[in-house]
Amino acid sequence: MSAVLKLQTIKGRPVLRGYEHIWSVILDLTRDGAAFTRHDVDQRSCDPGDTTVTDYLRRLLRAGILEEVGFEPAIGRRRGRRIYRLVQRHQEAPRLRRDGSPAPAMINQLLWNTMRHLLRDGFTARDLAAFASTDETTVPQVTAVSYVKRLADAGYLHCLEPGRGRHLGKWRLKPSMNTGPRPPKILRAHTVYDPNTNAFHGQPVAEEVAP
Repeated sequence: MSAVLKLQTIKGRPVLRGYEHIWSVILDLTRDGAAFTRHDVDQRSCDPGDTTVTDYLRRLLRAGILEEVGFEPAIGRRRGRRIYRLVQRHQEAPRLRRDGSPAPAMINQLLWNTMRHLLRDGFTARDLAAFASTDETTVPQVTAVSYVKRLADAGYLHCLEPGRGRHLGKWRLKPSMNTGPRPPKILRAHTVYDPNTNAFHGQPVAEEVAP
């Protein structure tokens, strides 16, 4: 039998991991034109040595956003460290494929952008999927339904018309929950984390996976 765990978080304390966090650390470290090492980034993350840091630095190098400018030699048991310099500053974390080429926008980003532009008239999940789709990315209606449900449960959306049978419900993003450009993330704990305010919304409950 699996155990149900309630997660407690402190409002305003950020989740110190992921590409967005790594990028914010790089911007901070290089604010005055200084160089940095992966170790510098590791020390400001939740999981020092996380392979996500190495992977993202490699993508930034291949994209020409970073360049390697030196090498700190090993000292005692400490391994040598590559030194990087930021070549291109971007406000938002670059989304890159492994080869350094630009990656298409994430579906949640497309859905969130569309919700923020439909504040007056509202939307159904079908509308949302259609308006959020681009030439590069088709947003499935089932994905829009799931994202709408998660945000509604977390208190982001106001119901304009409840759904009945095959008739889809109509929703509108609450103005007070239009928190910023980055989309709220649906975590594995089935709660919503908003990176714009560093806050969790909804009841954070996680189910432990049975071995």
